[in-house]
Amino acid sequence: MAARDRDRLVTNLQYWLFAAITVLAGVCLFYVSGTKWGKSHESIASLLNQMGGLLIASVAVATLWDLFGRQSLLREVLNVVKLNDSVVSAGLESVGLDYNKAIDWDERLTSAKELDVFAAWATTWRNTHQAKLSALATRSGAKIRVCIPDPQNDACVDALATRFNRGQDEVRSKLEEAIEDYKRFDGSARSGRVEIYTTPVYRAFSAYRIDELFVVTLYHHKESRSGSVPVFVFRKDKEMFDFFRDDLEGVLAGNATKVYP
Repeated sequence: MAARDRDRLVTNLQYWLFAAITVLAGVCLFYVSGTKWGKSHESIASLLNQMGGLLIASVAVATLWDLFGRQSLLREVLNVVKLNDSVVSAGLESVGLDYNKAIDWDERLTSAKELDVFAAWATTWRNTHQAKLSALATRSGAKIRVCIPDPQNDACVDALATRFNRGQDEVRSKLEEAIEDYKRFDGSARSGRVEIYTTPVYRAFSAYRIDELFVVTLYHHKESRSGSVPVFVFRKDKEMFDFFRDDLEGVLAGNATKVYP
């Protein structure tokens, strides 16, 4: 018999022995309270009767807990522990519905050394953090890599037009505008700190890697694209960070075309 099973058996035997003794004590108190002596000492007999009932009721409640409650609690604890292990393994830092609040973008961009952008055009995000992105592009040792859908690939443009419910010309214009904006962050200096790639790979999500964090946002599938979307933040050296990093590197090493510098 395994040591754990033996310990569990000993614990169960101890419990049932204690329960039996407690019930026996309760029965004895009941008995004493009903004897002639008890009838001649009514106040004490009443106390003994109540104590006997309390002992027996306590054993009954404890037995019900042991048979049903403890197992339910154990299952719940195990589920929580399992979920916690999954969260830790995934490296989930936070989850929400507002990518603007997913992380402190200003603080992160101010101190960032590496930034990867895997998105469609990200106009709002780009304009909001324009000053920080420009500063990052001039920082010694920093690197910005941008992976944008290829505006010259008709199939890619058509897929994005369908996804965002826009015309193909508008989609192509937004992509070309994004490319030029990212170039301006480098001041057209071709410093090597800003790299821009285009790829026909269809976007199933948008992702931003800032040093040791990956910020991933999903897309709507409903006809109306308005409203919040889920956003996840994953930290480095964990399963999900590794997945998105490898996915991005695979795209860049595959059919991506470097258009700048």
